[in-house]
Amino acid sequence: MTAAAVDLDPSLVDAGTYASRRRRHLFDVSFLLSLAVILALLLPVGQVVPQLSDLGRPVTLLSMGLFMIWALSRTHPRLTSRGPQPMRWAVAAYLGSYMVSYAAGLYRGMPSIEASGADRAMLAVFAMLGPIIAFADGVPNRQRLDSVLQTLVFAASGMAFIGIAQSTIGVDLAAYIQLPGLSELSNYGAGVPIEGSSRSGVASTATHYIEFGAVMAMILPFAVHVARFAEKSLVRQCASVAALLILAAIPMSVSRTGTLALLIGLAIMVPFWNWRMRYNLVVPFLGLFAALVVVRPGLLGSVTGLFSGWGNDPSVQGRKDDYEIVGYFFSQRPWFGRGQGTFIPTVYTFLDNQWLGHVVSGGIVGVAALFGLHMTAIVLAWMAYRRSADAADRHLCGCLMAVQVVAIVVEGTFDALSFTTFVFVLSLLTGCAGALWRLVHPSRQVRTMGPGSVSPEDSREEAPRTPVRV
Repeated sequence: MTAAAVDLDPSLVDAGTYASRRRRHLFDVSFLLSLAVILALLLPVGQVVPQLSDLGRPVTLLSMGLFMIWALSRTHPRLTSRGPQPMRWAVAAYLGSYMVSYAAGLYRGMPSIEASGADRAMLAVFAMLGPIIAFADGVPNRQRLDSVLQTLVFAASGMAFIGIAQSTIGVDLAAYIQLPGLSELSNYGAGVPIEGSSRSGVASTATHYIEFGAVMAMILPFAVHVARFAEKSLVRQCASVAALLILAAIPMSVSRTGTLALLIGLAIMVPFWNWRMRYNLVVPFLGLFAALVVVRPGLLGSVTGLFSGWGNDPSVQGRKDDYEIVGYFFSQRPWFGRGQGTFIPTVYTFLDNQWLGHVVSGGIVGVAALFGLHMTAIVLAWMAYRRSADAADRHLCGCLMAVQVVAIVVEGTFDALSFTTFVFVLSLLTGCAGALWRLVHPSRQVRTMGPGSVSPEDSREEAPRTPVRV
């Protein structure tokens, strides 16, 4: 992806001092987001900082740090991104819903176990919102945005390869990945199914095979995007291999959620592809599924059996029974809920439905805030699509809309926001929608990353004391 002309425009950073969005910094927001991608997808989920819970995952701590960095940057005029950014309002609304829900829980009075859960939920929401707002406000230009997406695709291919190895040869490569200084949580098992277990799906480095399948399906459209539009031929070829690995890993999760997410994502992306693109994708996909039949006999039958036996599945019946329980608690506190994080599964019951969990814990306000976050990303991606003439930009907009629709649906099939890998990937791609909206905006004041944007004519009126670095 070539740089836009606005990337070269001078930006006023101090009196008589100008810089450019094309100026490279080693440890910028894009680097930190790429590092977080690697930690989220390639480091097993059970490895945490000692003496901490699952909130001690390195990617979770880094995500919290991104929120803090963004908040501190807003206190200084030379660091603040100028111009409107609708994603900030969506993030503020979601954070506000958590705070109101927390206050509602304190008002009704909570036992110690619920109070601990509420505190944990407040920390977790900062980890969820950190990548969103950092990406939306902090990525300086389209090349750096593409670098984050390429890191996401290639890290996901590594995660997919680990899952394929777990499924085909029964070797858990994740067990050999250990970051020095981290400890292993005892309640996280291996990604390979235990012998005699009723399930045959694999989890790779994720917490659960459902999460693994959902994450792979969410990233697949972006792998296709990089394979089609990356600037370098080598990157396109590697991304094509990555897309095949990711696609092959989805049925190996043996998850209804993963399969449903794949079908929804493909259905949304088809209108964004021309007939040649559809043909180029269908042929290798059919060849891949034929290879799966040979490598894992019975795998596709297991996947289709998940849907054919839907009515007799105990997990489906259990989800139906949850509605009566949710209705009881919702009737008590309909607007703000019991408080996020206070509906403890070991005390009450497991809710394998994120929307029902938000109804109980956050009430109508919490559900509206979560839905609003999804819709903000969809609307921003659609606006960017309408503004763009470049094929790569328009295709990326389609990917960003698809991932939000997939997330809305799969959040109704499991408690998605309890899984940190899913949360990070969703947060990253939600923030990407805000960043792309900004980068294709017609106003220089919105697109520039510096605290002040000037036109080329304005910059000639006062010669900069510091040369512009491009």
